Amino acid sequence: MKYSLCIEPLFKDVDFYDRFALAKEAGADAVEFWDPADFDADKIAAASVKAGIPVAACCLYKAWDIRMNLPYSAVKENVEKSIKIGKTFGCSTFIGLSGDVECRADSQKSVLIENLKRLSEICEREGATIVLEALNSNYNHKGYYLDSACVGFEIMKAVDSPRIKLLYDVYHMQLMEGNLINSIKNNIDFIGHFHSAGVPGRHEPRNTEINYPRIIAEIEKTGYNGYFGMEYFPENPDNMGSVKDTLAYFNGK
Repeated sequence: MKYSLCIEPLFKDVDFYDRFALAKEAGADAVEFWDPADFDADKIAAASVKAGIPVAACCLYKAWDIRMNLPYSAVKENVEKSIKIGKTFGCSTFIGLSGDVECRADSQKSVLIENLKRLSEICEREGATIVLEALNSNYNHKGYYLDSACVGFEIMKAVDSPRIKLLYDVYHMQLMEGNLINSIKNNIDFIGHFHSAGVPGRHEPRNTEINYPRIIAEIEKTGYNGYFGMEYFPENPDNMGSVKDTLAYFNGK
């Protein structure tokens, strides 16, 4: 398995661009982060090259403001902008968000499907991938529309593009649905990226109610060749030790 580390909630006492080298030292295969609007793309590229670690994924530009259920013209412009920025530092996977629930009828799914179908042509032309993230609406993101991997997979099936996938966040889906291994194995073709954290608390994955080594072993059996992301808020003040311990745990140690 290839592991990427979300460097925003970790190493907070260190400059953002210096965290690339720390992620490499900790044993991560790649890094990821949230909004590229918050950082300098050229500095990201330089930090990535200097540390010898690639950028596996980042959010679309201002992803929380320009969500995938907005009118297509706004979404299209933002996706094209994001892809251009991502090329600066070698990133071609972008995390998109569904938006909050806007109506009682499930017409929002139709809007998302239509937008993503049209975006797939851009992504296929540019060699980019959008991973739509399902989040939990019980605790962290109340009101968020896509709070179900099951619904997410229905959207992926309707869009039917190798460049439009679901971001399966194990933490969020444990809180919403459970049935993690069956859900992942039965739909692995529609998953483009994973995130992980401990339940409850969203801290280190070790010693929580989720058996991550078993989940990772089952994912590996499917032939999945993408990244398994670590996106957690550490309780251990020794963040370097926290990441190393998490990677050891993921590998059954």
